[in-house]
Order: sequence, then structure tokens, then C-alpha cells
Amino acid sequence: MKILKKIVLIMFVLAAVMMVVSCPTDSDKGKDPNDPNNPNPNNPNNPGNGPDFTSHTTDYSILVRNNTNERLIAFKGDLVADKMIGGIPAHATNHGLPKDLTLFAETNDFPMIVLTEKQYNDNKSNLLSQKNTPFTRVYVFYNKTGDNSSVYEIADGLGGTNTFEIINASNSINVELRINGVAGETIGYAPAGILNTTLRLQDGNYNIFPVFKRYNRTRDVVETVYPKGTGSNYAWFQSYSFGEGTTSATMNLKTLLQSTVFTSGAAWVYVNNQTSSGGIRFVEGTNVHRTASGLENIMSGNPKTFQINMPKAGDGNKYVDSVEVANWKFGPSGYEVALVTSATDDTAVTTLTIERDKMYTVTVTGSHNDGNLKAYISNTTQIPANELGGTW
Repeated sequence: MKILKKIVLIMFVLAAVMMVVSCPTDSDKGKDPNDPNNPNPNNPNNPGNGPDFTSHTTDYSILVRNNTNERLIAFKGDLVADKMIGGIPAHATNHGLPKDLTLFAETNDFPMIVLTEKQYNDNKSNLLSQKNTPFTRVYVFYNKTGDNSSVYEIADGLGGTNTFEIINASNSINVELRINGVAGETIGYAPAGILNTTLRLQDGNYNIFPVFKRYNRTRDVVETVYPKGTGSNYAWFQSYSFGEGTTSATMNLKTLLQSTVFTSGAAWVYVNNQTSSGGIRFVEGTNVHRTASGLENIMSGNPKTFQINMPKAGDGNKYVDSVEVANWKFGPSGYEVALVTSATDDTAVTTLTIERDKMYTVTVTGSHNDGNLKAYISNTTQIPANELGGTW
């Protein structure tokens, strides 16, 4: 009996020792390849040394839809390690990239440079070697204080063996390349100052529409401009096919576009606050208009520009020429007044037709405290030509 008790006691001690030995220490944590805390860069959810592929649903920087079969790595503006934003899984929808407070400290626009995971792993020690041959670039506008719900798409035609070279000799024109219309998927972005960008495309047919985008810091609007074909009323584009022996093509933007006419898909409303009672807002029905950086109050002596986007027309390669709007009001919160015909005519303007490429100056005078607040369109002009393009 005593021998049996000793055997049981020994077995108990051995079991306890095994439990202690097998428990993970702090240095062992994360070695499980399925553990999300695993710093191994091959872990797809790695928040440690490699890119973070987790989708951030609340405190994100930007949203991305990846229509390709590739796992991708995104960078902000430059291919250096400290500009890495995060990873994007293949076929991710509304993927929220992490928000590094150093990278996203202010409102600005930038080229998001995208590499495949293989490109990243093969070139970690020299990421800049991929500067002219990224998987793609995408124009991004980040709003520090406002809305960042726009979803930036990465087209599924990317990732093939064919080379498509984009030459952009401009120092001021940033060109986004879209397929099948000015509102179509983006296949690439050729920023000003980078002469050559080479994309790799799959076999197939591509109608490529150049679209110019930039953040106008002075006016606090994101401008979208596209070239219009000479003699036509639709967006300029060119068609390309890859396959059956055709493996490369070049698009020289300066040669193709320097003599075209530029047009926007929007009208501008330029609000000039000349009241004596503080800030005012621009309200359309229940919608409060905000600038690109999220501001809604227009202060006296500091006019603000608001962009009214036109609906797409037909097959998506142009925008409508005009649109009817209603219930525009201006004034401080809760005390807005309806638009009237002019400074001397108080007839209310219930509906208004605004035209693409036009800028409407709304002057607001008086004071809500004195009961004489008035808002009217004081001038209508074409959007200045220098606002619609740039210089080659």
C-alpha cells in the first residue's frame, strides 16, 4: 500500500513539473503561427515587425477595396519603411488601414504606393528600387478632422505580365488612370515629378481615361478634372489590348494631352461671408456642406469654396452638363435664410440650375441678430482655366 502511495505521489509530481515546463513564458508568446500576436512576418495578422493586415473598423486612416488576387502593402507617398501604412488582403472589401498618428498628422493628399507582398519581401533592404515599377499607385485624400469614408479601389486587371509605361513630364499635373470611364476603377496614378511609371497588366482590353486630381489647399477642395476630346462632348480616352503577342504599350501624357481642353465633373460654390454676426453655414435641405478638410462655418473675411459634384451621364465617360438644386440656405446654425434673387430683390430662389465648370459666388450680408440676414448669388463665372489643369 505504501509503495502504491509513493507511485501515485511521484506521478503527481511529474505531472506538475510537466505542466510548469509546458506553460509558455513571455518570451514564447506569439510563436504559434495562428496567434495574432506572433511577430513572425509570415503571420497574416501580424501587428509586430511586418505590415499589419488587420482591418481596422473604427480608428482607420483610409478604406481600400482590393479587387486582385494579391496580398498588398501600402505606403504613404514614398517607398521607405517609416512610410508604410499597412497590408491589404487579397479581395478585401472596405479594408480599414491602420492610422499611424505620425503619418496621418494633417489633412493632405498623397500618392498611395502599393507593392505586392512578394515585391516587399524581395526588396525590403532597398524598397526604392521599386519606385518606377510599383504594383500600382492610387491618389488618396486624407481628412484629419472630417470624413474618410471614401473607398479607394484597386482594379482587378493589375498583376499580369504585360508592361504599361506611363510618361508624365509635368511638374504640376497628377494623373490618375481609370478604366471604362472617368468614374471607373483606378489602375494607376502617375504623380507630377515622376517621369516614368510602369504597371503590369493582365491580358485583355482596356479603355483608359486620364483624370487629374489634386487637393487645392487654398480653396480647401479636392479638384477632379479630365481632358475632353476635341470636337466631342465626352472624356478623352485611348484603347489598349494585351495578348496574342502584344506585351507592352506606352502612354505619353504630355504628347497626347497638351492641346486638349480640360473640364471638371463639378460646379463650385464660393461663399463670401460679409455679415457682422460671426460664422455662417451652407445648408442644402438637411445636408450641411463642408469643405474638404471638414469645416462647416465660413468666417467673415475668409471665403470658402464648396464643390457640387455632377451625376454621371450615360456610360460613365462624362458628367451631366447641369443639375437642378433646391433649398439652399445660408446663415448661422438654426438661423439660416433662403437664397434670394439679388441684393435688391428678395424673391426667394426655391430651385436653381447649376452648370458644370461654373463658379457661383454667394454673398451673405446683414446679421441674424438684427433680422436682416440676406444671401444671394452675386456673380457667376467659369471656373478659372488655371484651376482646371496645370503646366506640362
